[in-house]
Amino acid sequence: MHNLTFILSSQEIANQDPKWNEKFGAELIFWGIVRKLENDKPIKGIKYSAYPELAETLVNRFASEAENNFGEHKAQIIHRIGFVAVSQPSVVLKVGSCHSEVAYEISQWYLEKIKKILPIWKEIVY
Repeated sequence: MHNLTFILSSQEIANQDPKWNEKFGAELIFWGIVRKLENDKPIKGIKYSAYPELAETLVNRFASEAENNFGEHKAQIIHRIGFVAVSQPSVVLKVGSCHSEVAYEISQWYLEKIKKILPIWKEIVY
């Protein structure tokens, strides 16, 4: 059984609990923030939509694959849906593992999966 939590939320993403990961010595938290320019044009934010059921299925596959690739670890993905204003987080990825090098590898791996495979779409709001 994998140790990955996946949340799609229309609510703002709050600060993360530092006691989330008490088993592993390395913890990384990545915050994906909506930037103020898109193609050199100012924006108000990004509207995200998703296919939640498919996203959940894919995330479960990612978790199994990640455990096979990297060994035991803990991960959490929180991705906003709906409108997210400039300077607000749209995604938070937390990874806990035994060593920092592995935590960085796992984080990069999950970020690539989130960006390229998860059925989450964005619409720029000018």
